[in-house]
Amino acid sequence: MKISLRMVLVALVALVAIGGLISTIPSAESSKQPSTSASFHDGQCSNESGVSLIIDFGKSSGLEPLVRCAREFTGSGWQLFAAAGVEVRGTDEFATGFVCRVANWPSVEKQPCTSTPTAAQGTWAYFVSTETNSWQFSSQGAAMRKPKCGTAEGWRFVEPGEVASQSMPEVSPITFGCK
Repeated sequence: MKISLRMVLVALVALVAIGGLISTIPSAESSKQPSTSASFHDGQCSNESGVSLIIDFGKSSGLEPLVRCAREFTGSGWQLFAAAGVEVRGTDEFATGFVCRVANWPSVEKQPCTSTPTAAQGTWAYFVSTETNSWQFSSQGAAMRKPKCGTAEGWRFVEPGEVASQSMPEVSPITFGCK
């Protein structure tokens, strides 16, 4: 049996079209709406259904760490900012894939967020704590990570000369198992 190049191309186009259709069908997981309107309070969650968000603005900022508990939160690490009432801005290149500014830090003058900031300008590092009450440098970006109840998410502004993976938030996380 001889297969023509035209048949192969038609089959490939059909597969791509079918793949595109399948990707638009909502799955059970994607039909769950994140709970970004969860209520929040200052301080970490402690034995309540929620996820803690800890923002450390760095040594030279002069700002105290921001600590919030987003109650009944489900969603991504990026959506946790809104659930905890914290403003976040990505870059023009990566609007929800790269944190450029948190709670107006650093200033627009220092980082306009048009492109990904360099280590020489300072960047945000992302840490997680799941069960150990200690920080671990996240291997996933905030838009991809789904924090679980009782965990903590931490951000630290890493100043020029500091090493991101070693610049953990100064506030120790509190983690626990949810019911």
